[in-house]
Amino acid sequence: MTLCSLRRSFFPPSVMSDSKEGVPRSSDDPPRVVIINLGILIPGIVLSAIVLMAFAYTALQRRSRPHLRRVSFRLLVYALISNFILGLTLIPMETLMTGPISPAGCTFAAFASNASLLFSACMYSCMAINLQLVLIHGVNGLMMEKYYVLGSSLLVGVCNITPLAVGGQLGFYDNLCWFSNPNPVERFRWMVGTQSFWLFLMASLELVCFVILMSYMLRRRMVMKRIHSDISVEMNASQNAAYSTAPIVQFRAIILRITLYPLLSCILGFSGTTLDLYLGKQVGDSELNDKLTVLDHCIFNARPFLYAMLAATDPSFLRAVGALREQNTGTARSQFRGSRSNVPSLHAWTLADGTKTEGEISESMVRRSLDAVGRPQQTEADHTTCSRHQKGIEWHSDVVESRRESIECQI
Repeated sequence: MTLCSLRRSFFPPSVMSDSKEGVPRSSDDPPRVVIINLGILIPGIVLSAIVLMAFAYTALQRRSRPHLRRVSFRLLVYALISNFILGLTLIPMETLMTGPISPAGCTFAAFASNASLLFSACMYSCMAINLQLVLIHGVNGLMMEKYYVLGSSLLVGVCNITPLAVGGQLGFYDNLCWFSNPNPVERFRWMVGTQSFWLFLMASLELVCFVILMSYMLRRRMVMKRIHSDISVEMNASQNAAYSTAPIVQFRAIILRITLYPLLSCILGFSGTTLDLYLGKQVGDSELNDKLTVLDHCIFNARPFLYAMLAATDPSFLRAVGALREQNTGTARSQFRGSRSNVPSLHAWTLADGTKTEGEISESMVRRSLDAVGRPQQTEADHTTCSRHQKGIEWHSDVVESRRESIECQI
């Protein structure tokens, strides 16, 4: 979905016909399509903000931070931020606009919306490409992560800065906050060259990578079943474990869950781009074009909500939340046990009047002498134990840190 049809979807021909010089006429009752668009867009923005804040909170906690060290999760965060910016840009610039907009504001709306949309599509496409490179071709995903981000940023910069630099192509024209070239042929070329072509390419890459990955996973699974059935009797436990711990099989559930992001991006990309190309070639208003415009805009506004819903159930995030809950539950149990164990010990050492008995005094002396004998060894052992206990989370983080080069961290 591009910005070419936003103004037409917000203000139908009946509203635009009473306007002067292309400026929409104010009305006490907003058009019904505006209410529909806000009903789709605002929940997505709110949910995206909640999910991003939850991600930030879990990332700041030492206990849950190691579970978020995955390439696809970081790409997901970048895409969610981009979708969040996209939604924030659309609300003040388009959906709530009841009068003329300044040229600078219109140019900013077109630039920010197109840039955030393209960057989000690039991130989801990089997820699909990364899964294939890591699981099939054996490429290190951690080393490729910086190239994903840099390459996507470069592409977005070129596709959106170029229209600004070459004659101010972005701006206000014919009641549209989009390309300002009055020539429809050249305007269509700019749309295809700077946005539609790349969105279609990203969706195609996501579909191809998904098909290749699923084919490889099914073929690998059938091969392993045949191997197990042929030599299961002759295999020992170690050989059986070696066959069953292949990355494509061991992380099958996580891989299938990650593929939902590029798969959804592929569906939205193909549908939105097809509608954009069709509407871009049509001249004039018709009932069919208006309905397709509303559908295109609904698909466009639903992106933040759909991606935020998937992100809220991401396996890495759920494991991080589970680690925090386990830590809180363990702390509460240890405090409860400590309070119960301290009460009888104090009661055993004192009488009702606060004095000690002779048997208790002698018992305490024996305990102190025994403690003095075993103190050197115990002190050294306690020092090691305490150092690990004090570091607790750091030690757990180091264990996960040593596995950063594993397949789970690269996908």
